[in-house]
Amino acid sequence: MDLQLLTGPRATAFIPDLVPLARAVFGDGDDFSTLPADAAEKPGLMLLLAWEGDDLLGFKMGYRRSDAHFYSWLGGVHPGARGQGVARRLMTAQHDWLASQGYTHVTTETYNRYREMLLLNITSGFDIVGTLTTLKGETKIVLRRDLIPD
Repeated sequence: MDLQLLTGPRATAFIPDLVPLARAVFGDGDDFSTLPADAAEKPGLMLLLAWEGDDLLGFKMGYRRSDAHFYSWLGGVHPGARGQGVARRLMTAQHDWLASQGYTHVTTETYNRYREMLLLNITSGFDIVGTLTTLKGETKIVLRRDLIPD
């Protein structure tokens, strides 16, 4: 498996090609038609892709919230490639890159229905720091991980 890092305009330009994978990953009715426009508005956009040959297996992307704070916004692994460590490799590579860029912490949000991702976050050093209620009345779990050891 090869990982590819895209930032800035290169990341934004790839987003339309990412939409089919996002649909396959989440499959919950969201068509992701606004993803390219949403991504274009994110400062310091970073996109990490996992490839096996020409097959896109997974992705992880996020953006800068401040000089020290990065928000890991969206990611996932194609259902046919799950259970092979793809998500862990993407997360590790993302966090290594963030630390090299001077970020001191990363936050993310997830739902309880994505238990595999929630467990991966917790076993990777994230702490649950709160919850949010969405406009649809769903509870989101807010997690944070320090990137610089104490």
